[in-house]
Amino acid sequence: MATINYKIYRDGHDFLGTTQHDAPAISAVVAEMRGAGIGGSVEVPVKSLVQPMSMTLTFNNVTPQIHKILTQSAQHIELWGAIQDTDPKTGQLIVRQHKLVYRAIPKTNTIGKFVPGEFQERSIEFSVLYYREIYDGQDVIEIDPLNSIYRINGADENSDVRSAIGL
Repeated sequence: MATINYKIYRDGHDFLGTTQHDAPAISAVVAEMRGAGIGGSVEVPVKSLVQPMSMTLTFNNVTPQIHKILTQSAQHIELWGAIQDTDPKTGQLIVRQHKLVYRAIPKTNTIGKFVPGEFQERSIEFSVLYYREIYDGQDVIEIDPLNSIYRINGADENSDVRSAIGL
C-alpha cells in the first residue's frame, strides 16, 4: 500500500497547509513483574494504559491557518489520506481512505529556517489527548486517556475497567 496523497484539516474543514505528518507512537504503560519463582523479570502491559502520545506537523511555509492552531487549547485536527491498495484477485488498483483524528494541544513550536529559495519547515509538536484511526470506513483504534476509552477494531477494551471504577 502506498499513500497517494493527503490533506490536514482543522475542525474537519479548514485546510492547514502543505505538511509532513509524523503520527504518534502508541506505547503501553508497562509494569515489571519479578519475584519468587520467576527467572528474571518481564515487562507486562498495563491494560488499556498508554504512554503520553505526541504528533508533529511540519509545514513548508507559514500560513494564516497555522496561527490558529498555536493557542494553548485543544485543537481538532484531521488527516484525510488516499491510500492505494491492490485487489489480489483482479490486480485492480483500489483507493481507500485512511483517516486520523486528533484532539491535541501544541507543546513545541519550531519556527524553522530562513534560507533564500528554501522552504521554512516550521514544525509544531502536539500532545495528543485523543486519537482515532479509521481505515476504509472501519474503526481501527480509538484512544481517549482522559475518558478511559481504549478501542481496537471497534471492541471496547476498557469497559470492564470503567465498570470496576464506577464509570
